[in-house]
Amino acid sequence: GIHASIESLCIEILSLALEAAYRSKGKKKDVLETMRIKIGVLSNLMRSENELYIIDEKTYLRIASQLVEISKMTNGWLNFVTEKGLR
Repeated sequence: GIHASIESLCIEILSLALEAAYRSKGKKKDVLETMRIKIGVLSNLMRSENELYIIDEKTYLRIASQLVEISKMTNGWLNFVTEKGLR
């Protein structure tokens, strides 16, 4: 169900972060953009789980705040790569 999709997305996001870390400087942008999109999808699925009462409010707020931080870091990394013209 929805929880299995969330778990799968978490693993994909972690995998993309590791892939971006090990890619050469000129090839990080595409991976980071994919990662940013998947983080957005994950955030929406987590909200859906909360609205469907699959997870409680306290758990949702904790996870949502962590996702906001992850998203900020990813966007910062993407901006750094883009500003430096590394593609």
